[in-house]
Amino acid sequence: MNKTTDKPKKARAKARTKNVTSSGARGAGRPARLSREAILNASIELLEADSAEAFTLARVARKLDTVSMALYNYFPSREALLNAVADDVCMRFKMPRVRSDQPWQKKLHAWLKALRALAEQHPVILQVMGVDGQTTAGWLRVSLHVSRTLHHEGLRGRDLALHSYLFCSQAIALVMFEHVGSDFHSALSLSHIEELDPDEQEFLLQLRPHHIALSTDDVLDEGFEQIIRALEQKLASLKR
Repeated sequence: MNKTTDKPKKARAKARTKNVTSSGARGAGRPARLSREAILNASIELLEADSAEAFTLARVARKLDTVSMALYNYFPSREALLNAVADDVCMRFKMPRVRSDQPWQKKLHAWLKALRALAEQHPVILQVMGVDGQTTAGWLRVSLHVSRTLHHEGLRGRDLALHSYLFCSQAIALVMFEHVGSDFHSALSLSHIEELDPDEQEFLLQLRPHHIALSTDDVLDEGFEQIIRALEQKLASLKR
């Protein structure tokens, strides 16, 4: 008698277990629980695939298989989320240790290399340095290294603001252009050469083998040296 009544009990228990697995809080095919980290990671993936102009909370929500309103529990606006992305990425900026008695050129060269490393590992930083015309807090922390170094060299007021800005903007432009446009110094950059006049074609074809040989290291190393040399000349003239 006990064996007979046990069978239905076991069957019902098995059915309950199956129902819990298929309709529980998180089945095998359901998305992970929403969190601040999950939202940031999804945002970074979207920004790496598309422009910041195309970035919306709705797209983030779709990627996370949720609704836009759910994101407002973590970020009050699109701008707040983009600023959080910038902070998250800029926290990964690793300024190499440089002795305090090292020349300023060495310190700024180390900063340039660290900027390049950050952009190569997390290219999204090139899109979120500024949001809606305002510099993000994360990027302000990164660029502060440059301002403090130049302040230590005696620059103050307008000169400090101007040359810190120029140094950072030139470095960003160089890294950004090389990141998105390195093909311009390859053979591909001459793919429309036939549209030029014969004498123009002849001149550029002389450069073709050199264009092909240029690497990203060649471009950035020389570009960084030129930025620092230009600042050296300016500092020298200001100290006269």
